[in-house]
Amino acid sequence: MRFRALALCIALLLCFSLKTIAQITGASCPESAKYFSKDSVNVITFGASTVEGVNGLNFQTYLTTNFVNCYINKTINIQKYGVSGETTAQGLLRIDNAIADKTGFIVILMGANDALQIDAGKMTLAQTEANMRTLIVKSLNQNLVPIVCTLQNFDDRTSALYRRVNLQVRAINDMYKRLIKEYNIYLGDINAAMRRDFTLYQDAVHPNARGNRLISFVLFDAINKIIAERFLQFTVSQNYPNPGKSQTSVDIIMPEADKVEFKIYNIQGKLIQTVLHEYLNTGKHTIQINLDYLNPGVYIYRVATSSGLYVTTKKMVVIR
Repeated sequence: MRFRALALCIALLLCFSLKTIAQITGASCPESAKYFSKDSVNVITFGASTVEGVNGLNFQTYLTTNFVNCYINKTINIQKYGVSGETTAQGLLRIDNAIADKTGFIVILMGANDALQIDAGKMTLAQTEANMRTLIVKSLNQNLVPIVCTLQNFDDRTSALYRRVNLQVRAINDMYKRLIKEYNIYLGDINAAMRRDFTLYQDAVHPNARGNRLISFVLFDAINKIIAERFLQFTVSQNYPNPGKSQTSVDIIMPEADKVEFKIYNIQGKLIQTVLHEYLNTGKHTIQINLDYLNPGVYIYRVATSSGLYVTTKKMVVIR
């Protein structure tokens, strides 16, 4: 009995440990990863020291791992364009070179040095806004998808200076969120994720390993959201179960909203049933089909969009 109890405890501990390691080392994979319409994930990370990496730590390594684990058979290309100490004004001097001939996504994470400069009276919030507007417009003109990140707080627990600077961080973040709505682009809300958990820091502002991993999750989620909204490939699954008896299901992945016609034909090509004839929005839709009235045999189902861009035909088998 004691041996059994000990073995059970070891098994439970091992199971818990493996689960914990999985949670710590990687992000969960979104379903949209299976339907990404591109051959590669291209991400430019642009900013100052957090983008460059500090003391050998950076979020890009974790972000790359997340994509490699989830986007199977896709090329993952995440580039760093970070220069420590730079303000948005200095970033403007090199943005053209960073985005030249690039495709995909651009993560813009800078402004902490602006907050320091604004507090010192050497910059204004209006200047930071104008600079960020230019960074966004240049990215959009290159047909990149911008993700603008909020700034993490400075650790102000023992610093009157950083308490003042955090007032500027808050103002900059509010301004960034306003620009995101204005340009209809995307947010990487690092500030909301890190909050004031200074155990995620290695110094007054830079993330440690846990902080960088958290930032990678924020950006991974943001990019996956964009992919689900804008970069899915039209997919019609094989019905499941197949063969089916009384009911079967088909998944339809829509890259954009469109009217969809779903029809079932017998093997001679005679129309048996119109399952669906309505608009579907972007994303995944599961269509359930009642097979009770169909005779056993082989059928053809055809899914087409009213735009004529997408048509798929597959076989299904009905048994009793």
